[in-house]
Amino acid sequence: DISRNIEHALGLDYIPFNDLLDSKSGTAAVVGGGPSLKSNWQELKTFKGDIIACNAACQFLLEKGITPQYMFCFDADPLVLEFFTPHKDITYLLASRCVPKVFEMLNGCRICVWHAGGDERIREILETKRINEPMVTGGSAAVTRAMMLAMPMGYTKVHIFGGDSSFASGDTHIRKSTTVERRVAVKCNGRVFEVAPWMAMQINDIEKLAPLIKRLGIRMHFHGDGLLQH
Repeated sequence: DISRNIEHALGLDYIPFNDLLDSKSGTAAVVGGGPSLKSNWQELKTFKGDIIACNAACQFLLEKGITPQYMFCFDADPLVLEFFTPHKDITYLLASRCVPKVFEMLNGCRICVWHAGGDERIREILETKRINEPMVTGGSAAVTRAMMLAMPMGYTKVHIFGGDSSFASGDTHIRKSTTVERRVAVKCNGRVFEVAPWMAMQINDIEKLAPLIKRLGIRMHFHGDGLLQH
Protein backbone atom coordinates (compact mmCIF):
# COMPACT_ATOMS: atom_id res chain seq x y z
CA ASP A 1 0.00 0.00 0.00
CA ILE A 2 2.79 2.44 0.88
CA SER A 3 4.56 1.87 -2.43
CA ARG A 4 1.31 2.49 -4.31
CA ASN A 5 0.74 5.66 -2.28
CA ILE A 6 4.21 6.91 -3.19
CA GLU A 7 3.67 6.18 -6.89
CA HIS A 8 0.40 8.11 -6.77
CA ALA A 9 1.92 11.14 -5.01
CA LEU A 10 4.78 11.36 -7.51
CA GLY A 11 2.26 11.76 -10.31
CA LEU A 12 0.73 14.88 -8.75
CA ASP A 13 1.60 18.54 -9.06
CA TYR A 14 3.30 19.40 -5.77
CA ILE A 15 6.03 21.55 -4.25
CA PRO A 16 9.14 19.35 -3.75
CA PHE A 17 10.81 19.48 -0.37
CA ASN A 18 13.93 20.69 -2.24
CA ASP A 19 12.28 24.13 -2.40
CA LEU A 20 12.16 24.37 1.41
CA LEU A 21 15.77 23.38 2.07
CA ASP A 22 17.59 26.19 3.92
CA SER A 23 14.65 28.50 3.22
CA LYS A 24 14.07 29.30 6.90
CA SER A 25 16.03 30.41 9.94
CA GLY A 26 15.52 30.97 13.63
CA THR A 27 12.86 29.19 15.63
CA ALA A 28 10.12 26.66 14.96
CA ALA A 29 7.62 24.86 17.18
CA VAL A 30 6.78 21.24 16.40
CA VAL A 31 3.38 20.56 17.94
CA GLY A 32 2.19 17.03 18.61
CA GLY A 33 -1.15 15.86 19.91
CA GLY A 34 -0.03 14.79 23.38
CA PRO A 35 -2.32 15.62 26.32
CA SER A 36 0.03 18.29 27.76
CA LEU A 37 -0.96 20.54 24.85
CA LYS A 38 -4.30 21.08 26.62
CA SER A 39 -2.48 22.99 29.37
CA ASN A 40 0.11 25.01 27.44
CA TRP A 41 -1.39 25.77 24.00
CA GLN A 42 -1.74 29.44 25.03
CA GLU A 43 2.05 29.80 24.74
CA LEU A 44 1.68 29.29 21.00
CA LYS A 45 -0.58 32.35 20.66
CA THR A 46 2.47 34.59 21.14
CA PHE A 47 5.12 32.17 19.87
CA LYS A 48 7.88 34.01 18.00
CA GLY A 49 8.56 31.59 15.19
CA ASP A 50 6.87 29.23 12.76
CA ILE A 51 4.53 26.48 13.93
CA ILE A 52 4.56 22.96 12.46
CA ALA A 53 1.44 21.17 13.72
CA CYS A 54 1.33 17.39 13.48
CA ASN A 55 -1.87 15.53 12.64
CA ALA A 56 -4.82 16.42 14.92
CA ALA A 57 -2.81 19.19 16.61
CA CYS A 58 -3.48 21.36 13.55
CA GLN A 59 -7.27 21.23 14.00
CA PHE A 60 -6.86 21.76 17.75
CA LEU A 61 -4.86 24.96 17.18
CA LEU A 62 -7.27 26.22 14.53
CA GLU A 63 -10.12 25.78 17.02
CA LYS A 64 -8.14 27.92 19.47
CA GLY A 65 -7.68 30.70 16.91
CA ILE A 66 -4.06 29.80 16.08
CA THR A 67 -3.17 29.19 12.42
CA PRO A 68 0.06 27.20 12.08
CA GLN A 69 2.32 27.90 9.11
CA TYR A 70 2.61 24.16 8.42
CA MET A 71 0.59 20.98 8.97
CA PHE A 72 2.66 17.79 9.00
CA CYS A 73 1.48 14.27 8.19
CA PHE A 74 3.63 11.14 8.06
CA ASP A 75 1.12 8.30 8.41
CA ALA A 76 0.08 6.00 5.57
CA ASP A 77 -3.14 4.86 7.25
CA PRO A 78 -6.59 6.09 6.10
CA LEU A 79 -7.36 6.81 9.76
CA VAL A 80 -5.50 10.12 9.38
CA LEU A 81 -8.16 11.49 7.04
CA GLU A 82 -10.05 12.86 10.03
CA PHE A 83 -7.08 15.11 10.89
CA PHE A 84 -7.37 17.33 7.83
CA THR A 85 -9.07 20.70 7.49
CA PRO A 86 -8.22 22.50 4.21
CA HIS A 87 -6.92 26.01 4.92
CA LYS A 88 -5.52 28.50 2.43
CA ASP A 89 -2.91 29.90 4.84
CA ILE A 90 -1.36 26.53 5.76
CA THR A 91 1.36 24.69 3.84
CA TYR A 92 0.77 20.95 4.13
CA LEU A 93 3.98 18.94 4.60
CA LEU A 94 2.81 15.56 3.33
CA ALA A 95 4.91 12.44 3.12
CA SER A 96 4.60 10.76 -0.26
CA ARG A 97 3.45 7.66 1.66
CA CYS A 98 0.17 9.36 2.66
CA VAL A 99 -3.04 7.91 1.23
CA PRO A 100 -4.28 9.43 -2.08
CA LYS A 101 -7.50 10.63 -0.45
CA VAL A 102 -5.49 13.14 1.61
CA PHE A 103 -4.29 14.87 -1.56
CA GLU A 104 -7.84 14.91 -2.90
CA MET A 105 -9.15 16.54 0.29
CA LEU A 106 -6.49 19.24 0.05
CA ASN A 107 -7.06 20.05 -3.62
CA GLY A 108 -6.28 23.74 -4.13
CA CYS A 109 -4.17 24.00 -0.97
CA ARG A 110 -0.42 24.52 -0.85
CA ILE A 111 1.15 21.03 -0.62
CA CYS A 112 4.84 20.25 -0.18
CA VAL A 113 5.77 16.57 -0.55
CA TRP A 114 8.71 14.97 1.23
CA HIS A 115 9.85 11.34 1.22
CA ALA A 116 10.18 9.15 4.31
CA GLY A 117 13.57 7.49 4.40
CA GLY A 118 13.23 3.90 5.54
CA ASP A 119 10.18 2.99 3.47
CA GLU A 120 10.82 -0.32 1.77
CA ARG A 121 10.93 0.79 -1.89
CA ILE A 122 11.27 4.57 -1.66
CA ARG A 123 14.85 4.71 -2.96
CA GLU A 124 14.09 2.31 -5.82
CA ILE A 125 10.99 4.26 -6.85
CA LEU A 126 12.76 7.64 -6.83
CA GLU A 127 15.76 6.32 -8.75
CA THR A 128 13.60 4.54 -11.35
CA LYS A 129 11.66 7.74 -11.99
CA ARG A 130 14.91 9.79 -11.87
CA ILE A 131 13.46 12.07 -9.22
CA ASN A 132 16.19 13.89 -7.32
CA GLU A 133 14.40 14.69 -4.07
CA PRO A 134 15.77 14.01 -0.58
CA MET A 135 14.56 11.35 1.81
CA VAL A 136 14.09 12.44 5.43
CA THR A 137 14.86 10.03 8.25
CA GLY A 138 14.10 10.64 11.90
CA GLY A 139 12.12 8.09 13.83
CA SER A 140 8.83 6.27 13.88
CA ALA A 141 6.37 8.92 15.10
CA ALA A 142 5.12 12.22 13.71
CA VAL A 143 6.83 14.45 16.29
CA THR A 144 10.30 12.97 15.85
CA ARG A 145 10.04 12.95 12.05
CA ALA A 146 8.70 16.53 11.96
CA MET A 147 11.49 17.58 14.30
CA MET A 148 14.08 16.24 11.87
CA LEU A 149 12.23 17.75 8.89
CA ALA A 150 12.52 21.21 10.48
CA MET A 151 16.31 21.07 10.61
CA PRO A 152 17.12 20.97 6.86
CA MET A 153 14.53 23.70 6.41
CA GLY A 154 17.01 25.91 8.29
CA TYR A 155 15.57 26.24 11.80
CA THR A 156 18.22 26.25 14.52
CA LYS A 157 15.94 26.26 17.57
CA VAL A 158 13.11 23.74 17.80
CA HIS A 159 10.46 23.82 20.54
CA ILE A 160 8.41 20.66 21.11
CA PHE A 161 4.84 20.96 22.38
CA GLY A 162 2.54 17.98 22.93
CA GLY A 163 5.32 15.45 22.43
CA ASP A 164 4.71 13.64 25.70
CA SER A 165 5.21 9.96 24.78
CA SER A 166 2.97 9.06 27.73
CA PHE A 167 -0.63 9.21 28.88
CA ALA A 168 -1.95 11.81 31.32
CA SER A 169 -4.76 10.70 33.64
CA GLY A 170 -5.63 8.06 31.06
CA ASP A 171 -5.68 10.49 28.10
CA THR A 172 -3.55 9.46 25.13
CA HIS A 173 -3.95 12.61 23.03
CA ILE A 174 -5.65 15.99 23.03
CA ARG A 175 -8.67 14.07 21.81
CA LYS A 176 -9.55 10.38 21.64
CA SER A 177 -7.00 8.15 19.91
CA THR A 178 -7.90 6.80 16.48
CA THR A 179 -6.94 3.29 17.67
CA VAL A 180 -7.21 1.19 20.82
CA GLU A 181 -3.93 1.74 22.66
CA ARG A 182 -2.08 -0.97 24.56
CA ARG A 183 -0.92 0.30 27.94
CA VAL A 184 2.27 -0.55 29.80
CA ALA A 185 4.12 1.03 32.73
CA VAL A 186 7.62 2.46 32.31
CA LYS A 187 9.81 3.64 35.18
CA CYS A 188 12.23 6.47 34.43
CA ASN A 189 14.45 8.08 37.09
CA GLY A 190 12.14 7.05 39.90
CA ARG A 191 8.90 8.10 38.19
CA VAL A 192 6.38 5.73 36.61
CA PHE A 193 4.66 6.65 33.33
CA GLU A 194 1.80 4.90 31.55
CA VAL A 195 2.67 4.52 27.87
CA ALA A 196 1.78 2.68 24.67
CA PRO A 197 4.55 0.60 23.04
CA TRP A 198 4.88 3.10 20.17
CA MET A 199 5.48 5.86 22.73
CA ALA A 200 8.39 3.90 24.23
CA MET A 201 9.77 3.49 20.70
CA GLN A 202 9.59 7.27 20.25
CA ILE A 203 11.81 7.70 23.31
CA ASN A 204 14.34 5.27 21.83
CA ASP A 205 14.24 7.27 18.59
CA ILE A 206 15.13 10.46 20.46
CA GLU A 207 18.03 8.70 22.16
CA LYS A 208 19.44 7.67 18.77
CA LEU A 209 18.83 11.09 17.16
CA ALA A 210 20.31 13.15 20.01
CA PRO A 211 24.00 12.86 18.93
CA LEU A 212 23.13 14.07 15.41
CA ILE A 213 21.06 16.96 16.76
CA LYS A 214 23.95 17.96 19.01
CA ARG A 215 26.49 17.82 16.17
CA LEU A 216 24.27 20.07 14.06
CA GLY A 217 24.15 22.64 16.85
CA ILE A 218 20.35 22.55 17.06
CA ARG A 219 18.84 23.74 20.34
CA MET A 220 15.85 21.70 21.53
CA HIS A 221 13.29 22.93 24.06
CA PHE A 222 10.64 20.56 25.45
CA HIS A 223 7.41 21.97 26.87
CA GLY A 224 4.87 20.22 29.07
CA ASP A 225 5.11 17.17 31.29
CA GLY A 226 5.46 13.59 30.13
CA LEU A 227 7.97 10.79 29.65
CA LEU A 228 9.72 12.53 26.76
CA GLN A 229 10.15 15.80 28.62
CA HIS A 230 11.21 13.99 31.79
